Amino acid sequence: MTTPAQPARDQAWPAAEPTPATGGGPRRSVVVALTVVGALVVGGGAFALTRALSGGGDQPAGALPASTAAYVGVDINPSVGQKIAAVRFLDGLDSEVTDALRSEDVRKALFDLAAEEEPAFADLDYDRDIAPWLGDRLAVGVVPVDGQDPTVALSLQVKDQEAADEGLRRLVETAGAEEASTVDWFFHGDYVVVTEADRSDDLAAEVRAGTLDGEATFADDMEALGDPGVLSFWVDYAGIASLADEAAALSDTTDLGALDPSGLSAFATDPDLAALGEGRIAGALRFGTDHIELHGVARDFPATVDGGDSAQLLLDLPEDTAVALGLEHGDQLVAAAWEQLAEQAPDELAEFTAQAEAAGFALPGDIQALLGDSMVLAVGPGAAETGSMEDLLQFPVAYRVSTDAGAAEAVLDKALNQLDPSASSILARRTDDGVLTLGLNQEYVSQVAQGGSLASNGTFRSAVPDADSADSILYVNLNAFEDLYLGEVDDEQARSALESVAAIGMSARWTGDDSQEFTLRVVAD
Repeated sequence: MTTPAQPARDQAWPAAEPTPATGGGPRRSVVVALTVVGALVVGGGAFALTRALSGGGDQPAGALPASTAAYVGVDINPSVGQKIAAVRFLDGLDSEVTDALRSEDVRKALFDLAAEEEPAFADLDYDRDIAPWLGDRLAVGVVPVDGQDPTVALSLQVKDQEAADEGLRRLVETAGAEEASTVDWFFHGDYVVVTEADRSDDLAAEVRAGTLDGEATFADDMEALGDPGVLSFWVDYAGIASLADEAAALSDTTDLGALDPSGLSAFATDPDLAALGEGRIAGALRFGTDHIELHGVARDFPATVDGGDSAQLLLDLPEDTAVALGLEHGDQLVAAAWEQLAEQAPDELAEFTAQAEAAGFALPGDIQALLGDSMVLAVGPGAAETGSMEDLLQFPVAYRVSTDAGAAEAVLDKALNQLDPSASSILARRTDDGVLTLGLNQEYVSQVAQGGSLASNGTFRSAVPDADSADSILYVNLNAFEDLYLGEVDDEQARSALESVAAIGMSARWTGDDSQEFTLRVVAD
Protein backbone atom coordinates (compact mmCIF):
# COMPACT_ATOMS: atom_id res chain seq x y z
CA MET A 1 0.00 0.00 0.00
CA THR A 2 1.30 3.43 -0.88
CA THR A 3 2.04 5.49 2.19
CA PRO A 4 -0.16 8.62 2.19
CA ALA A 5 1.50 11.99 2.21
CA GLN A 6 2.07 13.37 5.68
CA PRO A 7 -0.79 15.66 6.63
CA ALA A 8 -0.14 19.32 7.08
CA ARG A 9 -1.59 19.05 10.57
CA ASP A 10 -0.63 15.71 12.08
CA GLN A 11 -2.43 16.03 15.37
CA ALA A 12 -6.09 16.44 16.07
CA TRP A 13 -7.42 19.95 16.67
CA PRO A 14 -7.09 20.69 20.41
CA ALA A 15 -10.56 20.68 21.90
CA ALA A 16 -11.92 21.80 25.21
CA GLU A 17 -12.54 19.18 27.86
CA PRO A 18 -15.17 16.80 26.38
CA THR A 19 -18.69 17.14 27.70
CA PRO A 20 -20.64 13.89 28.15
CA ALA A 21 -23.38 13.55 25.56
CA THR A 22 -26.83 13.44 27.12
CA GLY A 23 -30.03 13.52 25.16
CA GLY A 24 -30.44 15.77 22.14
CA GLY A 25 -28.71 18.77 23.69
CA PRO A 26 -25.60 20.77 22.89
CA ARG A 27 -24.00 18.53 20.26
CA ARG A 28 -26.96 18.48 17.92
CA SER A 29 -26.37 21.67 15.96
CA VAL A 30 -22.74 21.04 15.18
CA VAL A 31 -23.39 17.42 14.25
CA VAL A 32 -26.26 18.43 11.99
CA ALA A 33 -24.01 21.02 10.42
CA LEU A 34 -21.29 18.50 9.70
CA THR A 35 -23.84 16.07 8.33
CA VAL A 36 -25.24 18.67 5.94
CA VAL A 37 -21.73 19.46 4.73
CA GLY A 38 -21.53 15.81 3.78
CA ALA A 39 -24.95 16.07 2.15
CA LEU A 40 -23.64 18.90 0.00
CA VAL A 41 -21.16 16.47 -1.50
CA VAL A 42 -23.98 14.07 -2.34
CA GLY A 43 -26.28 16.81 -3.61
CA GLY A 44 -23.67 18.12 -5.98
CA GLY A 45 -23.36 14.75 -7.65
CA ALA A 46 -25.66 15.29 -10.59
CA PHE A 47 -23.84 18.29 -11.98
CA ALA A 48 -20.46 16.72 -11.26
CA LEU A 49 -21.46 13.76 -13.41
CA THR A 50 -21.57 16.02 -16.42
CA ARG A 51 -18.27 17.77 -15.77
CA ALA A 52 -14.63 16.74 -16.15
CA LEU A 53 -14.20 12.98 -16.57
CA SER A 54 -11.41 12.48 -14.05
CA GLY A 55 -12.70 10.05 -11.43
CA GLY A 56 -9.22 9.22 -10.08
CA GLY A 57 -7.53 9.94 -6.78
CA ASP A 58 -7.58 8.51 -3.29
CA GLN A 59 -10.75 6.98 -1.89
CA PRO A 60 -12.15 7.79 1.58
CA ALA A 61 -11.40 4.25 2.80
CA GLY A 62 -7.76 5.36 2.76
CA ALA A 63 -8.45 7.66 5.72
CA LEU A 64 -10.32 5.16 7.92
CA PRO A 65 -8.59 2.60 10.16
CA ALA A 66 -8.10 -1.01 9.11
CA SER A 67 -10.34 -2.11 12.00
CA THR A 68 -13.41 -0.43 10.45
CA ALA A 69 -16.30 -2.91 10.66
CA ALA A 70 -18.83 -1.18 8.39
CA TYR A 71 -18.35 1.39 5.63
CA VAL A 72 -20.56 3.53 3.40
CA GLY A 73 -18.90 5.68 0.74
CA VAL A 74 -20.26 8.30 -1.66
CA ASP A 75 -18.40 9.41 -4.79
CA ILE A 76 -19.75 12.19 -6.99
CA ASN A 77 -16.67 11.98 -9.19
CA PRO A 78 -16.87 8.30 -10.21
CA SER A 79 -15.42 6.44 -13.18
CA VAL A 80 -15.79 7.72 -16.74
CA GLY A 81 -18.17 4.88 -17.60
CA GLN A 82 -20.39 5.73 -14.67
CA LYS A 83 -20.53 9.38 -15.66
CA ILE A 84 -21.48 8.64 -19.25
CA ALA A 85 -24.14 6.13 -18.14
CA ALA A 86 -25.53 8.57 -15.57
CA VAL A 87 -25.79 11.38 -18.09
CA ARG A 88 -27.72 9.15 -20.49
CA PHE A 89 -29.96 7.86 -17.72
CA LEU A 90 -30.69 11.36 -16.39
CA ASP A 91 -31.52 12.57 -19.89
CA GLY A 92 -34.63 10.42 -19.68
CA LEU A 93 -35.99 12.39 -16.72
CA ASP A 94 -38.22 15.43 -16.81
CA SER A 95 -36.28 18.28 -18.43
CA GLU A 96 -36.77 20.64 -15.48
CA VAL A 97 -35.47 18.00 -13.07
CA THR A 98 -32.50 17.26 -15.29
CA ASP A 99 -31.61 20.93 -15.64
CA ALA A 100 -31.86 21.40 -11.89
CA LEU A 101 -29.67 18.40 -11.17
CA ARG A 102 -27.02 19.60 -13.60
CA SER A 103 -26.96 23.12 -12.24
CA GLU A 104 -23.66 24.08 -10.68
CA ASP A 105 -25.65 25.87 -7.96
CA VAL A 106 -26.99 22.64 -6.44
CA ARG A 107 -24.53 22.59 -3.53
CA LYS A 108 -25.13 26.21 -2.69
CA ALA A 109 -28.88 25.70 -2.95
CA LEU A 110 -28.69 22.83 -0.46
CA PHE A 111 -26.51 24.92 1.82
CA ASP A 112 -29.01 27.79 1.71
CA LEU A 113 -31.83 25.38 2.48
CA ALA A 114 -29.93 24.00 5.48
CA ALA A 115 -29.18 27.54 6.68
CA GLU A 116 -32.90 28.21 6.90
CA GLU A 117 -33.35 25.29 9.31
CA GLU A 118 -30.12 25.15 11.34
CA PRO A 119 -28.79 27.99 13.54
CA ALA A 120 -25.25 26.65 13.05
CA PHE A 121 -25.34 27.91 9.47
CA ALA A 122 -26.65 31.38 10.22
CA ASP A 123 -23.23 33.08 10.30
CA LEU A 124 -21.61 30.96 7.59
CA ASP A 125 -21.06 31.97 3.99
CA TYR A 126 -20.98 29.18 1.43
CA ASP A 127 -18.49 30.82 -0.93
CA ARG A 128 -16.18 31.80 1.93
CA ASP A 129 -16.51 28.90 4.38
CA ILE A 130 -17.44 25.80 2.35
CA ALA A 131 -16.69 26.05 -1.38
CA PRO A 132 -12.90 26.58 -1.06
CA TRP A 133 -12.30 23.19 0.56
CA LEU A 134 -15.22 20.81 -0.02
CA GLY A 135 -14.23 17.76 -2.07
CA ASP A 136 -16.14 15.13 -4.04
CA ARG A 137 -16.01 12.07 -1.80
CA LEU A 138 -17.04 11.03 1.67
CA ALA A 139 -17.45 7.90 3.72
CA VAL A 140 -18.87 6.94 7.08
CA GLY A 141 -17.22 4.12 9.01
CA VAL A 142 -18.19 2.26 12.19
CA VAL A 143 -14.98 1.74 14.15
CA PRO A 144 -14.16 -0.03 17.42
CA VAL A 145 -11.60 1.94 19.48
CA ASP A 146 -9.51 -0.03 21.99
CA GLY A 147 -12.41 -2.12 23.26
CA GLN A 148 -14.56 0.93 24.00
CA ASP A 149 -17.98 1.70 22.59
CA PRO A 150 -17.78 1.83 18.79
CA THR A 151 -17.44 5.25 17.25
CA VAL A 152 -18.44 6.54 13.85
CA ALA A 153 -16.02 8.55 11.75
CA LEU A 154 -16.79 10.78 8.77
CA SER A 155 -14.02 10.77 6.16
CA LEU A 156 -14.47 13.82 3.91
CA GLN A 157 -12.33 14.73 0.92
CA VAL A 158 -10.87 18.24 1.01
CA LYS A 159 -9.20 20.40 -1.61
CA ASP A 160 -7.31 22.59 0.84
CA GLN A 161 -6.45 21.50 4.39
CA GLU A 162 -5.94 24.99 5.72
CA ALA A 163 -9.23 26.20 4.27
CA ALA A 164 -10.99 23.06 5.55
CA ASP A 165 -9.59 23.57 9.03
CA GLU A 166 -10.75 27.17 9.05
CA GLY A 167 -14.16 26.26 7.62
CA LEU A 168 -14.74 23.54 10.20
CA ARG A 169 -13.62 25.87 12.99
CA ARG A 170 -16.11 28.48 11.82
CA LEU A 171 -18.82 25.83 11.65
CA VAL A 172 -18.35 24.58 15.20
CA GLU A 173 -17.82 28.09 16.56
CA THR A 174 -21.24 29.12 15.33
CA ALA A 175 -22.68 26.37 17.54
CA GLY A 176 -20.93 27.63 20.68
CA ALA A 177 -17.95 26.56 22.77
CA GLU A 178 -19.79 23.80 24.62
CA GLU A 179 -20.86 22.15 21.38
CA ALA A 180 -17.43 22.60 19.83
CA SER A 181 -15.88 20.55 22.63
CA THR A 182 -17.69 17.38 21.60
CA VAL A 183 -16.25 16.94 18.09
CA ASP A 184 -12.75 16.89 16.69
CA TRP A 185 -10.96 16.15 13.43
CA PHE A 186 -7.61 15.31 11.95
CA PHE A 187 -6.20 15.21 8.42
CA HIS A 188 -4.83 12.20 6.59
CA GLY A 189 -3.77 12.60 2.99
CA ASP A 190 -6.53 14.35 1.04
CA TYR A 191 -9.15 13.75 3.74
CA VAL A 192 -10.35 15.21 6.99
CA VAL A 193 -11.72 12.69 9.48
CA VAL A 194 -14.40 14.02 11.84
CA THR A 195 -15.29 12.08 14.97
CA GLU A 196 -15.99 12.39 18.70
CA ALA A 197 -13.46 14.54 20.55
CA ASP A 198 -12.54 11.88 23.10
CA ARG A 199 -11.88 9.31 20.35
CA SER A 200 -9.98 11.46 17.87
CA ASP A 201 -6.43 10.81 19.10
CA ASP A 202 -6.94 7.04 19.22
CA LEU A 203 -8.56 7.04 15.78
CA ALA A 204 -5.75 9.10 14.28
CA ALA A 205 -3.19 6.66 15.69
CA GLU A 206 -5.06 3.71 14.20
CA VAL A 207 -5.20 5.40 10.79
CA ARG A 208 -1.45 6.02 10.87
CA ALA A 209 -0.95 2.32 11.71
CA GLY A 210 -3.03 1.06 8.77
CA THR A 211 -6.07 1.99 6.70
CA LEU A 212 -9.15 0.14 5.51
CA ASP A 213 -8.18 0.21 1.84
CA GLY A 214 -5.07 -1.82 2.75
CA GLU A 215 -7.07 -4.50 4.57
CA ALA A 216 -7.05 -7.66 2.43
CA THR A 217 -10.69 -8.66 2.93
CA PHE A 218 -11.98 -5.16 2.15
CA ALA A 219 -9.76 -4.82 -0.92
CA ASP A 220 -10.69 -8.28 -2.24
CA ASP A 221 -14.41 -7.74 -1.67
CA MET A 222 -14.41 -4.37 -3.41
CA GLU A 223 -12.47 -5.83 -6.33
CA ALA A 224 -15.06 -8.61 -6.63
CA LEU A 225 -17.79 -5.96 -6.53
CA GLY A 226 -16.40 -4.11 -9.53
CA ASP A 227 -17.20 -0.48 -10.24
CA PRO A 228 -18.18 1.15 -6.90
CA GLY A 229 -20.54 3.53 -8.69
CA VAL A 230 -21.76 6.62 -6.87
CA LEU A 231 -22.40 4.90 -3.53
CA SER A 232 -20.82 1.79 -2.08
CA PHE A 233 -20.95 -0.07 1.21
CA TRP A 234 -19.14 -2.88 2.99
CA VAL A 235 -20.02 -4.76 6.18
CA ASP A 236 -17.86 -7.28 8.03
CA TYR A 237 -20.36 -9.39 9.97
CA ALA A 238 -17.73 -10.69 12.38
CA GLY A 239 -16.55 -7.15 13.05
CA ILE A 240 -20.06 -5.87 13.66
CA ALA A 241 -20.89 -8.84 15.90
CA SER A 242 -17.82 -8.07 18.02
CA LEU A 243 -19.22 -4.61 18.69
CA ALA A 244 -22.51 -5.83 20.16
CA ASP A 245 -21.41 -5.96 23.80
CA GLU A 246 -19.46 -2.71 23.66
CA ALA A 247 -22.33 -0.92 21.93
CA ALA A 248 -25.05 -2.10 24.29
CA ALA A 249 -24.72 0.91 26.58
CA LEU A 250 -24.49 3.45 23.76
CA SER A 251 -28.21 4.15 23.54
CA ASP A 252 -28.16 5.12 27.22
CA THR A 253 -25.54 7.82 26.66
CA THR A 254 -26.80 9.55 23.54
CA ASP A 255 -30.14 10.34 21.93
CA LEU A 256 -29.15 12.32 18.86
CA GLY A 257 -30.44 9.87 16.28
CA ALA A 258 -28.95 9.21 12.89
CA LEU A 259 -27.50 12.71 12.57
CA ASP A 260 -24.99 12.13 15.38
CA PRO A 261 -21.78 10.28 14.41
CA SER A 262 -21.90 8.36 17.68
CA GLY A 263 -25.64 7.82 17.30
CA LEU A 264 -25.08 6.02 14.02
CA SER A 265 -23.46 3.27 16.07
CA ALA A 266 -26.81 2.42 17.61
CA PHE A 267 -27.54 -0.20 14.97
CA ALA A 268 -24.81 -2.31 16.59
CA THR A 269 -26.54 -2.44 19.98
CA ASP A 270 -28.75 -5.44 19.22
CA PRO A 271 -27.50 -8.48 21.20
CA ASP A 272 -28.50 -10.66 18.25
CA LEU A 273 -25.56 -9.19 16.35
CA ALA A 274 -23.32 -11.48 18.36
CA ALA A 275 -24.82 -14.40 16.44
CA LEU A 276 -24.02 -13.02 13.00
CA GLY A 277 -20.85 -15.07 12.75
CA GLU A 278 -18.50 -14.75 9.81
CA GLY A 279 -19.04 -13.39 6.34
CA ARG A 280 -19.01 -10.03 4.61
CA ILE A 281 -21.23 -8.16 2.20
CA ALA A 282 -20.37 -5.35 -0.21
CA GLY A 283 -22.59 -3.39 -2.57
CA ALA A 284 -22.67 -0.48 -4.99
CA LEU A 285 -25.32 1.84 -6.37
CA ARG A 286 -24.48 2.55 -9.99
CA PHE A 287 -25.91 3.67 -13.31
CA GLY A 288 -26.42 1.96 -16.64
CA THR A 289 -27.60 3.72 -19.76
CA ASP A 290 -31.18 2.50 -19.22
CA HIS A 291 -31.20 1.58 -15.53
CA ILE A 292 -29.95 2.23 -12.03
CA GLU A 293 -28.91 -0.78 -9.98
CA LEU A 294 -27.81 -1.94 -6.56
CA HIS A 295 -25.28 -4.71 -7.10
CA GLY A 296 -23.71 -6.66 -4.28
CA VAL A 297 -21.50 -9.57 -3.35
CA ALA A 298 -21.70 -11.75 -0.24
CA ARG A 299 -18.55 -13.67 0.66
CA ASP A 300 -17.48 -16.34 3.14
CA PHE A 301 -21.04 -17.48 3.80
CA PRO A 302 -21.60 -21.25 3.79
CA ALA A 303 -23.27 -22.40 0.59
CA THR A 304 -26.75 -23.85 1.06
CA VAL A 305 -26.97 -25.57 -2.35
CA ASP A 306 -24.69 -27.87 -4.26
CA GLY A 307 -25.67 -26.25 -7.52
CA GLY A 308 -25.83 -28.31 -10.68
CA ASP A 309 -28.17 -28.04 -13.63
CA SER A 310 -31.81 -27.12 -13.21
CA ALA A 311 -34.72 -26.60 -15.59
CA GLN A 312 -34.55 -22.75 -15.51
CA LEU A 313 -38.30 -22.71 -16.21
CA LEU A 314 -38.58 -18.93 -15.90
CA LEU A 315 -36.60 -18.30 -19.07
CA ASP A 316 -39.20 -20.14 -21.18
CA LEU A 317 -42.23 -18.15 -20.05
CA PRO A 318 -44.27 -16.17 -22.61
CA GLU A 319 -42.50 -13.00 -23.72
CA ASP A 320 -45.31 -10.76 -22.46
CA THR A 321 -45.19 -12.12 -18.88
CA ALA A 322 -45.96 -9.30 -16.44
CA VAL A 323 -44.62 -10.85 -13.21
CA ALA A 324 -42.26 -13.77 -12.74
CA LEU A 325 -40.82 -15.25 -9.56
CA GLY A 326 -38.34 -18.06 -10.06
CA LEU A 327 -36.27 -20.28 -7.77
CA GLU A 328 -33.70 -22.91 -8.71
CA HIS A 329 -32.71 -25.82 -6.42
CA GLY A 330 -35.62 -25.25 -4.06
CA ASP A 331 -35.43 -28.87 -2.91
CA GLN A 332 -31.82 -28.34 -1.81
CA LEU A 333 -32.69 -25.11 -0.01
CA VAL A 334 -35.42 -26.89 1.95
CA ALA A 335 -33.01 -29.66 2.93
CA ALA A 336 -30.43 -27.12 4.13
CA ALA A 337 -33.03 -25.14 6.07
CA TRP A 338 -34.36 -28.33 7.66
CA GLU A 339 -30.87 -29.31 8.76
CA GLN A 340 -30.29 -25.89 10.29
CA LEU A 341 -33.61 -25.95 12.13
CA ALA A 342 -32.79 -29.41 13.47
CA GLU A 343 -29.63 -27.96 15.02
CA GLN A 344 -31.12 -24.74 16.35
CA ALA A 345 -34.62 -25.81 17.44
CA PRO A 346 -34.78 -29.63 17.51
CA ASP A 347 -37.73 -29.90 19.91
CA GLU A 348 -39.92 -27.41 18.04
CA LEU A 349 -39.09 -29.03 14.69
CA ALA A 350 -39.88 -32.50 16.03
CA GLU A 351 -43.25 -31.31 17.31
CA PHE A 352 -44.08 -29.64 14.00
CA THR A 353 -43.05 -32.74 12.02
CA ALA A 354 -45.23 -34.94 14.21
CA GLN A 355 -48.25 -32.71 13.69
CA ALA A 356 -47.68 -32.78 9.93
CA GLU A 357 -47.41 -36.57 9.94
CA ALA A 358 -50.69 -36.80 11.84
CA ALA A 359 -52.29 -34.78 9.05
CA GLY A 360 -50.85 -37.12 6.43
CA PHE A 361 -47.79 -35.15 5.32
CA ALA A 362 -44.18 -36.32 5.21
CA LEU A 363 -41.72 -33.49 5.86
CA PRO A 364 -39.49 -32.17 4.47
CA GLY A 365 -40.08 -34.41 1.45
CA ASP A 366 -43.52 -33.04 0.58
CA ILE A 367 -42.24 -29.46 0.58
CA GLN A 368 -39.31 -30.48 -1.61
CA ALA A 369 -41.72 -32.09 -4.07
CA LEU A 370 -43.66 -28.81 -4.39
CA LEU A 371 -40.53 -26.74 -5.03
CA GLY A 372 -38.57 -29.24 -7.11
CA ASP A 373 -35.25 -28.35 -8.68
CA SER A 374 -36.81 -25.43 -10.56
CA MET A 375 -40.02 -23.49 -10.05
CA VAL A 376 -41.66 -20.34 -11.36
CA LEU A 377 -44.77 -18.37 -10.51
CA ALA A 378 -45.96 -16.32 -13.50
CA VAL A 379 -48.63 -13.68 -14.01
CA GLY A 380 -49.81 -12.75 -17.48
CA PRO A 381 -50.35 -9.26 -18.95
CA GLY A 382 -54.13 -9.30 -18.38
CA ALA A 383 -53.82 -9.31 -14.58
CA ALA A 384 -54.63 -5.60 -14.29
CA GLU A 385 -58.05 -6.19 -15.89
CA THR A 386 -59.30 -8.57 -13.19
CA GLY A 387 -62.35 -7.27 -11.35
CA SER A 388 -65.21 -9.59 -10.41
CA MET A 389 -65.01 -13.08 -8.91
CA GLU A 390 -65.77 -14.46 -12.35
CA ASP A 391 -62.76 -12.57 -13.65
CA LEU A 392 -60.70 -13.96 -10.78
CA LEU A 393 -61.29 -17.50 -11.97
CA GLN A 394 -59.82 -16.41 -15.31
CA PHE A 395 -56.85 -14.71 -13.64
CA PRO A 396 -53.73 -15.37 -15.74
CA VAL A 397 -51.53 -16.97 -13.09
CA ALA A 398 -49.55 -20.19 -13.38
CA TYR A 399 -47.19 -22.19 -11.20
CA ARG A 400 -44.67 -24.49 -12.90
CA VAL A 401 -42.34 -26.90 -11.17
CA SER A 402 -39.79 -29.40 -12.40
CA THR A 403 -40.24 -32.32 -10.00
CA ASP A 404 -41.91 -35.68 -9.49
CA ALA A 405 -45.23 -34.39 -10.84
CA GLY A 406 -47.28 -37.22 -9.36
CA ALA A 407 -45.85 -36.68 -5.89
CA ALA A 408 -46.38 -32.93 -6.09
CA GLU A 409 -49.99 -33.31 -7.20
CA ALA A 410 -50.66 -35.76 -4.38
CA VAL A 411 -49.32 -33.30 -1.79
CA LEU A 412 -51.32 -30.46 -3.31
CA ASP A 413 -54.58 -32.44 -3.41
CA LYS A 414 -54.06 -33.55 0.18
CA ALA A 415 -53.66 -29.95 1.32
CA LEU A 416 -56.61 -28.63 -0.71
CA ASN A 417 -58.93 -31.41 0.43
CA GLN A 418 -58.28 -30.51 4.06
CA LEU A 419 -59.36 -26.96 3.29
CA ASP A 420 -62.31 -27.75 1.00
CA PRO A 421 -62.95 -31.04 -0.83
CA SER A 422 -64.12 -29.11 -3.89
CA ALA A 423 -61.02 -26.87 -4.05
CA SER A 424 -58.96 -29.31 -6.12
CA SER A 425 -61.47 -29.12 -8.97
CA ILE A 426 -60.84 -25.38 -9.36
CA LEU A 427 -57.23 -25.87 -10.42
CA ALA A 428 -56.31 -26.19 -14.06
CA ARG A 429 -53.44 -28.66 -14.52
CA ARG A 430 -51.03 -29.96 -17.07
CA THR A 431 -48.00 -32.28 -16.92
CA ASP A 432 -45.25 -32.29 -19.55
CA ASP A 433 -42.12 -34.44 -19.19
CA GLY A 434 -41.81 -34.09 -15.44
CA VAL A 435 -42.95 -30.47 -15.31
CA LEU A 436 -46.25 -29.77 -13.55
CA THR A 437 -48.16 -26.59 -14.46
CA LEU A 438 -51.03 -25.31 -12.30
CA GLY A 439 -53.34 -22.32 -12.52
CA LEU A 440 -56.89 -20.99 -12.50
CA ASN A 441 -57.24 -20.51 -16.23
CA GLN A 442 -56.71 -23.58 -18.42
CA GLU A 443 -55.97 -21.44 -21.46
CA TYR A 444 -53.19 -19.56 -19.65
CA VAL A 445 -51.86 -22.79 -18.11
CA SER A 446 -51.54 -24.26 -21.60
CA GLN A 447 -49.94 -21.08 -22.92
CA VAL A 448 -47.30 -21.13 -20.18
CA ALA A 449 -46.70 -24.88 -20.56
CA GLN A 450 -46.10 -24.54 -24.29
CA GLY A 451 -43.17 -22.21 -23.60
CA GLY A 452 -42.16 -18.80 -24.83
CA SER A 453 -39.28 -16.38 -25.11
CA LEU A 454 -39.20 -14.18 -22.01
CA ALA A 455 -35.41 -14.55 -22.02
CA SER A 456 -35.29 -12.64 -25.32
CA ASN A 457 -37.48 -9.76 -24.14
CA GLY A 458 -35.41 -6.55 -24.06
CA THR A 459 -37.00 -5.17 -20.90
CA PHE A 460 -36.47 -8.46 -19.09
CA ARG A 461 -32.84 -8.64 -20.17
CA SER A 462 -32.24 -5.13 -18.85
CA ALA A 463 -33.97 -5.85 -15.56
CA VAL A 464 -32.38 -9.27 -14.91
CA PRO A 465 -28.75 -9.49 -16.08
CA ASP A 466 -27.26 -12.99 -16.44
CA ALA A 467 -30.67 -14.55 -15.92
CA ASP A 468 -29.52 -17.89 -17.31
CA SER A 469 -27.14 -18.36 -14.35
CA ALA A 470 -29.37 -16.90 -11.62
CA ASP A 471 -30.59 -19.06 -8.76
CA SER A 472 -33.49 -16.74 -7.90
CA ILE A 473 -35.29 -14.07 -9.92
CA LEU A 474 -38.08 -11.58 -9.40
CA TYR A 475 -39.25 -9.61 -12.45
CA VAL A 476 -42.11 -7.10 -12.60
CA ASN A 477 -43.02 -5.34 -15.85
CA LEU A 478 -44.57 -2.17 -14.42
CA ASN A 479 -45.89 -1.09 -17.81
CA ALA A 480 -48.46 -3.87 -17.52
CA PHE A 481 -49.92 -2.29 -14.37
CA GLU A 482 -49.79 1.44 -15.17
CA ASP A 483 -53.56 1.66 -15.53
CA LEU A 484 -53.91 0.61 -11.89
CA TYR A 485 -51.91 3.44 -10.35
CA LEU A 486 -51.09 6.27 -12.78
CA GLY A 487 -54.63 7.62 -12.68
CA GLU A 488 -54.39 7.95 -8.90
CA VAL A 489 -51.35 10.26 -9.07
CA ASP A 490 -52.46 13.90 -9.37
CA ASP A 491 -49.03 15.50 -9.49
CA GLU A 492 -48.04 15.70 -13.15
CA GLN A 493 -44.31 15.57 -12.47
CA ALA A 494 -44.64 12.55 -10.18
CA ARG A 495 -46.88 10.80 -12.69
CA SER A 496 -44.36 11.46 -15.46
CA ALA A 497 -41.57 10.03 -13.32
CA LEU A 498 -43.58 6.89 -12.54
CA GLU A 499 -44.50 6.49 -16.18
CA SER A 500 -40.81 6.54 -17.10
CA VAL A 501 -40.10 3.39 -15.06
CA ALA A 502 -40.53 0.25 -17.14
CA ALA A 503 -39.62 -2.64 -14.86
CA ILE A 504 -37.99 -3.85 -11.68
CA GLY A 505 -35.77 -6.90 -11.49
CA MET A 506 -33.97 -8.76 -8.72
CA SER A 507 -31.66 -11.72 -9.08
CA ALA A 508 -29.13 -13.68 -7.05
CA ARG A 509 -26.72 -16.48 -7.83
CA TRP A 510 -24.05 -18.54 -6.13
CA THR A 511 -20.65 -17.85 -7.65
CA GLY A 512 -18.64 -20.32 -5.59
CA ASP A 513 -18.67 -22.46 -2.47
CA ASP A 514 -18.88 -19.42 -0.21
CA SER A 515 -19.83 -16.51 -2.44
CA GLN A 516 -23.01 -15.07 -3.86
CA GLU A 517 -23.87 -11.98 -5.86
CA PHE A 518 -27.17 -10.14 -6.18
CA THR A 519 -28.61 -7.31 -8.24
CA LEU A 520 -31.64 -5.05 -7.90
CA ARG A 521 -32.42 -2.97 -10.99
CA VAL A 522 -34.92 -0.26 -11.86
CA VAL A 523 -35.22 0.06 -15.65
CA ALA A 524 -36.22 3.25 -17.43
CA ASP A 525 -38.87 3.09 -20.14
